[in-house]
Amino acid sequence: MIGEQHKLIPERIREAREATGLTDDQFADAIGVSRGAIGHYETGLSAPRGEIFARIIEVTGQPPSFFTTPRNRSVSRFRMPNWRSLKRMQRPERLRIARRLEWAFDITSYLERFIELPPVRLPEIDFDYETDDDDKIESVAEAVRKLWGLAQEPITDLVAVLEFNGCILIEEDVKCDDMDAVSRWQGGRPYILYSKEVQSTSRTLFNLAHELGHIVLHASIEVTSKNLEKVERQANRFAGALLLPRAQFASEVASTSIDYFLAMKQRWRVAVAAMVYRCKDLEILNPVQVQYIWKQMNIRRIRKKEPLDNAFPLPSPTVLATGMRMLMEHGVQPKAQIVGALALNTFDIESLSGLEREELQTQVVQLRLLK
Repeated sequence: MIGEQHKLIPERIREAREATGLTDDQFADAIGVSRGAIGHYETGLSAPRGEIFARIIEVTGQPPSFFTTPRNRSVSRFRMPNWRSLKRMQRPERLRIARRLEWAFDITSYLERFIELPPVRLPEIDFDYETDDDDKIESVAEAVRKLWGLAQEPITDLVAVLEFNGCILIEEDVKCDDMDAVSRWQGGRPYILYSKEVQSTSRTLFNLAHELGHIVLHASIEVTSKNLEKVERQANRFAGALLLPRAQFASEVASTSIDYFLAMKQRWRVAVAAMVYRCKDLEILNPVQVQYIWKQMNIRRIRKKEPLDNAFPLPSPTVLATGMRMLMEHGVQPKAQIVGALALNTFDIESLSGLEREELQTQVVQLRLLK
């Protein structure tokens, strides 16, 4: 019987279920109870018996301590995630990925007890998504570049730039075709979770800039099906402005040749398609010239998959992994204590932190027979 000091927390059962991407019905089938019983467990009206609790542990993959450890999360300091595929993405998938963002917050909060992480450095802006125009978005992107000392040059490592300025990045196999990246303010810090499965680093670069646009422009609003199209367009405009600053980029567009744009791609590391959209937004090219480029890309069959898409690999995030290794290497917190304090499956901790698989496993002593 579970002692009072280890009482099951109903919300943790819901959290574990949502983190697996299971609906009430699917979870009920998996552990062999009714849907009504799931509702009772998750609201605290009743507690699962020992054998049912064992099945919950097996299905969710979380340790028993997960269900008895409270989380210090102030709901008022958590913004809604910026779902780019709100209309296509199923609710269980949104819940699953939102839980992973929360776990990343738990890991970050734990590290901040021992390590000073980079402070958040973003410009203070007053942006009204309903009334402010594209010129205001351009100005905001320029303010970010100025604050971060990026001048007018290409951003060669946006991952490092974001982390240096206080963003927490998580790169994972998201196992969801409808999601490339998602962002959210949590506890006064911006988080971006992005897919390791995206096949183009140029696309990933734009995804990160797009999510930064949401973080900067839309921190105070909730994205809904009604405003989704508008805020997505604004985030795209911000991404283009951040990656291709208008004055410098415009001065370099000297041809409508695909080969010329590919040469530009080598410099800016941005997809040709994104550069064409940028030229359209800034009216560098007229509609006829834009159509000519699209036609040439179709003829060369590079509209969906471009040359040089992976010519400039983006390094993976390092802040969380480095923090974890510092705790272990300096003897601040041993592996077992880290896992125990976080009360999460070790694989989830490793994946969210960017550690190697089994890096948090206790070392096994190797024995050999004497000759």
